[in-house]
Amino acid sequence: MAEINFNQVYDGVTLALHRAFPKAHIHGGVIKQDLKDGDFNVLPITANHTEQMGTRAQHKPVFDVIYYPSRAGGRTESLRVAHQLAYVLRTIQTPNGDKVHCLTFDTTIEDDALHCLVGYPHFVYVPEPADPMENLKIE
Repeated sequence: MAEINFNQVYDGVTLALHRAFPKAHIHGGVIKQDLKDGDFNVLPITANHTEQMGTRAQHKPVFDVIYYPSRAGGRTESLRVAHQLAYVLRTIQTPNGDKVHCLTFDTTIEDDALHCLVGYPHFVYVPEPADPMENLKIE
C-alpha cells in the first residue's frame, strides 16, 4: 500500500465519476466555458491534517461534486443523480490501487444544480523528523 495523498483521493473521485458516467465531462476547478448538461465539477473544499499518537496523522479531504442537470430534468434529475452518487462515491480507488471509503456524504440542490459534499478521512504515516542536532567535537 502506497501513501495516500490529497491528489490521489481527488483522482480516485474523478475516476469513479468517469466509470459511472462515461458520457459526462468531469471538470476540476473553475469552468469558464463549455459547460454542458450532465457535466460534473469536482472542487476541493478542505484538506485537514490532524496529528495522532506516534507517527500517525489523519487526513480529511472534502470535495464538492457538482452535477449540472438538463433544464428539462432539473431538480428531479439532480435527485436521481444524488441517489446514484451515494453508491458510486461510497468507496473509491486511487490510481495506486488503494481503496478509500467515504464517511461523509451530504447533498444540497441550489438552482437545480446538485452539490454533493463527500469526505474521505484516512490515516497516514508521518515519519519522525531527523535529529537536527550536529555532533559536536569536544576538545
